Amino acid sequence: MTESLTLAIEALSWVELRRLNEEAAYRKTVKQLGVADKEKGREAYRLVLEVTRRKNALDYLVGQGIEPRRLSDLSLGARNLLRLYAYLVHYSGYPYSYANSLVEYGAQLIGKREFKSIKDSFDLIPATTIPFTNLAEQDQLALRLFFPSWYIGYLTDTFGGNYAEKLLAHVDAPSYIRVNSLVGGDETIDSLQRQGYQLQGVPGLRYGYRLLEGEGLTSTREYRRGELILQDLTSILAVEAAAPRPGDTVLDVCAAPGVKTSYMAQLMNNQGRIISVDNSIRRLRSWERLTERLGVSIAKPVLADASSGRGLPGFEVDVVVVDPPCTGTGTFNQSPSGKWRLTPRSIERFSRLQWRILDNVAKYVKPGGTLLYCTCSVTVEENELNVTRLLEKHSDYRVAPSAPRIGEPGLMGLREAQRFVPVEHQCTGYFLAKLTRGQ
Repeated sequence: MTESLTLAIEALSWVELRRLNEEAAYRKTVKQLGVADKEKGREAYRLVLEVTRRKNALDYLVGQGIEPRRLSDLSLGARNLLRLYAYLVHYSGYPYSYANSLVEYGAQLIGKREFKSIKDSFDLIPATTIPFTNLAEQDQLALRLFFPSWYIGYLTDTFGGNYAEKLLAHVDAPSYIRVNSLVGGDETIDSLQRQGYQLQGVPGLRYGYRLLEGEGLTSTREYRRGELILQDLTSILAVEAAAPRPGDTVLDVCAAPGVKTSYMAQLMNNQGRIISVDNSIRRLRSWERLTERLGVSIAKPVLADASSGRGLPGFEVDVVVVDPPCTGTGTFNQSPSGKWRLTPRSIERFSRLQWRILDNVAKYVKPGGTLLYCTCSVTVEENELNVTRLLEKHSDYRVAPSAPRIGEPGLMGLREAQRFVPVEHQCTGYFLAKLTRGQ
């Protein structure tokens, strides 16, 4: 257990220090510490997710245990040691011996001097409580459900209590895979099942499967050969809704790391042309590695800034797919660190950026062509309001039905759009709208 605890504390520190998401911080730590035991690694990653998800409540408990000092007075290592300890004793269900082993090992983790300065806190934290009855209702919900108080207020004010409650519910959504028919096929599923993986096809999705049982999928020969890729249900559906056909010309905006590009090439049977635009050369290098592994031959990466229009192609296309930067409010179950970085201004800032991108690319769709807009956010500012604004400015566009129909109707009268709620749809929180341009 000590190796898992060491890995977890170090990864938590990278999350805070470099603003990395949990997965990136975990990968960096595994490489840094040279951890080879996959079982210990999985346990550490789970601890990182669980501690980060409850960060506000853990900080409240730790803060009481270190008074009159503040969390900011402590080193990163000490802060995350105490957060992990508070999680183990208050929320985890682990035997108390796990928490004790953390205390016994603490001096080796953060240094004797630093550990000595917080040693008394390990006696105080188990006895601390959150005085819920003394707190305002919104603050109570924030600490019970592990969200920033302002975000609780935003969801309640925007959607009402019942819908907000659904958006705040925690769910461990399953993983999904897409079989890449450019390289693999039915034999890929047969091979995985022989290896003990249990997969279930998703109705309406030609190549999408829910992973019911099995770990280490990225270590399989099939994954390394590009026969399959891990891809969320909503991401698969967005490409299905865009419905590119063999021979089409497609503009994929904010395309890196290339997961959607690769699926469009698959649906097009590698016939036609895809221009994949992104404003990050680093991300485009990831795009190149992924698309090469998946056998994509019709896509070209283009370094361009869609928010200003600089570098975009000078011709119209059949399909434009826009998956712009967003707040990621639909991904908090998978990457809880994101919810602690957002502020009320984040929603406004991202929605303005998305609008500039959407407005710039709208003119590149041929008459009769398709514009697919999607985000992994649940806010109306980033979704329905941007689409409504586009319809008001570009009167030749309309929202069209999108298939397969798995999500619930969009809000603000955009019933043809689709919304996804993690607790109901077992996937990322998501929004997509398919728009067509008149002849």
